[in-house]
Amino acid sequence: MREAELEAEIARLRRSLDEAVRRTADEVPAAKAGHEHELADARATVVVAQARVAELEQVNVELLASRGALAASEARYRLAVESARDYAIFTTDLAGRITGWNAGAEHLMGWSEQEALGAPVNLIFTPEDDRAAIAETEMRLAVTEDRAEDDRWHLRKDGTRFWANGLMMPLRDDDGGLVGFLKILRDRTAEKQAAERQQLLVNELNHRVKNTLATVQAFTTQTLRTAGSLSEAREAITARLIALSKAHDVLTAENWEGADLAEIVSDALRLHGGDGQRCRWQGNPIRVSPRIALALAMMLHELATNAIKYGALSTETGSVAVIWRIIDEGGEPPCARLRLALRWQEHGGPPVTPPTRQGFGSRLIERGLAGELGGEVRLRYEPEGVVCDVDVPLEFA
Repeated sequence: MREAELEAEIARLRRSLDEAVRRTADEVPAAKAGHEHELADARATVVVAQARVAELEQVNVELLASRGALAASEARYRLAVESARDYAIFTTDLAGRITGWNAGAEHLMGWSEQEALGAPVNLIFTPEDDRAAIAETEMRLAVTEDRAEDDRWHLRKDGTRFWANGLMMPLRDDDGGLVGFLKILRDRTAEKQAAERQQLLVNELNHRVKNTLATVQAFTTQTLRTAGSLSEAREAITARLIALSKAHDVLTAENWEGADLAEIVSDALRLHGGDGQRCRWQGNPIRVSPRIALALAMMLHELATNAIKYGALSTETGSVAVIWRIIDEGGEPPCARLRLALRWQEHGGPPVTPPTRQGFGSRLIERGLAGELGGEVRLRYEPEGVVCDVDVPLEFA
């Protein structure tokens, strides 16, 4: 509008010049000087007007360039925000209503932009955090501390929870006035679950170490008490430690998540020279919990040791068979009641007579195993060979 007015003014001045020229040709010489002065003033005004037009044209060019740069900057910002799919980025007004929602927020939490806009920010907070007014607390801290950062559980549209690191910051206008809030969330559920698993493993390790030390202390004390000599005690303690170590090796190879029962049985028998001819084992393919694996490994060690010293493996013709099966007592998962029935049976050894006193190995088998696994263990000294029946609740790995 301003440019059009200047163009009109220039046209008017040009017409005035033309009129002045005509008058100059007709008037007397005395008036010529006055007209020339008027002409000079008019020409100066035209020059000034033309300079102003050029100045306004330059300003217009700069405004257009600035507007283009601003549009490009906004486009880059929006592209960056929409491309950050690992981050949920959204804005709210002062009342906590959502005013902006990027693709990362939709990807992480499930609500589309249309669904989220205008909704209260509380919809992403858990019921307990909503009751505690956590969203309002974050807004207050964002204003007073210029940022509010935390790690907590949040909700998705489908009701599932995810652990996220959150950062809330105030949004201000050009004059510094508060107009809303910016919230950035990053999903940290995997890290949270890994930390919880790590803590669980540490607690479990502490428990296992204490149990292992208690087991070592028990059989060391009993062995020293009943052994006929220090060399006999050393041999017995060393053998039991090796048996315990072999069971630990099997569990360590499986990250202590369980063990294959056949591997536990075969390792225990091979450790005492058992092979496929004199020592046989057969049963359902099954993985058992670390607790059952360790208890059975120690039981099998004691039975194999006795068999080598006094039973079927003390002769060249004796043999040992280990057979197990799963007993289903009914019920639907996860409440199904399954039990493990395992039998150790010796054949072909010297005639068996019941011992006059119960040694540590027998007490470990009958009392310790039953108490540890909450089941029943029966050790029988049949004339044709020792029989040990184990019946315990089954724990799957």
